[in-house]
Amino acid sequence: MKKIKILAYILLFLFFVFIVLKANFTKNTFKDFFFNKTNTQMNISTGNLNDDSDKGNKFLLKNYKLNNKNNSEPEISIGKNTELFDKNEIINKKIYKVKNNDKYGLVDENGKKLTKIVYDDITIFDVQKGLYKTYIKGKYGLLSAKNGILIQSKYEDIQKTQNNDVLLLRNYKYYGLYDLKKQAYIAKPIYTNIENADKYNWKIYLNKHTGIVFCKDGVSKLIKPQYDNIEEYKHVFKSYIGEKVGLISSQNGTVISETLYTDIELINENDYLKTNLSIFKTNVDDRYGVIYYSPNDLTIVSPIYSDVQYKGRVNVLSGGYWRILDNKGNVTTR
Repeated sequence: MKKIKILAYILLFLFFVFIVLKANFTKNTFKDFFFNKTNTQMNISTGNLNDDSDKGNKFLLKNYKLNNKNNSEPEISIGKNTELFDKNEIINKKIYKVKNNDKYGLVDENGKKLTKIVYDDITIFDVQKGLYKTYIKGKYGLLSAKNGILIQSKYEDIQKTQNNDVLLLRNYKYYGLYDLKKQAYIAKPIYTNIENADKYNWKIYLNKHTGIVFCKDGVSKLIKPQYDNIEEYKHVFKSYIGEKVGLISSQNGTVISETLYTDIELINENDYLKTNLSIFKTNVDDRYGVIYYSPNDLTIVSPIYSDVQYKGRVNVLSGGYWRILDNKGNVTTR
């Protein structure tokens, strides 16, 4: 009888221990509890500095320790055969791509985390600017080793443009533009299409209407889609609504004139580069006017003349007499 009681107590004690361990410890902490050892492995994968594409980054793997108890940074020990993922000239440090549980992040040469280790992949986007393209569940984002996350990983594509400070974003079927200097959106991704017009200008489209985005040296302007069409004309843009035409500057993104005219013609084409002054002949119902435009000045002479000609200076015909206009549209002489 006494032996049965002892056996019962032993079984009850073992059952109690089992319940406590199951409720409070995982398999790894159970091991640590008895052996007092934590040794979680992290892989640091490195790539070719000179490969600036999304393809061809062939990474080597190297194991490093991460102390989970105090959540310290990885202890970096660079081996002779370890290749750099990137040498970031902006912060003057070597950058390493780390891998843990099939997720990636970035650390510097001192083991300091530059990003969380949460990405499905990270590739070099722009070496000189220290930019990296991130990838999570089929979506792309952008981060800087110096400034952290610039664009969340929520876009189908992120592309460079011919302007090094401007990126083209695509979110499903919608497009937007991002200014790297300002670290801000120039045009949010709400447009059905965006086309490069020149180095500093983009045509934006929405609901069969067209607008213009200008961006240069951190200065940006957006003219919302309101025109039926926008065409490149010499060094400016012609904007159209119906049969009426206006002008938009390609030099600073401002509206030179509203869509009021039947036609607009540059008449000092051989001289405007020398003087930095563009002179346009405007036409409304067989009456003619003049637009004087430079990036710092604008003068509009209403279409009140029978004709306008340019022969080194602006001549206007009114009441059967030719008169000369100065660059402010004032009559100087017959």
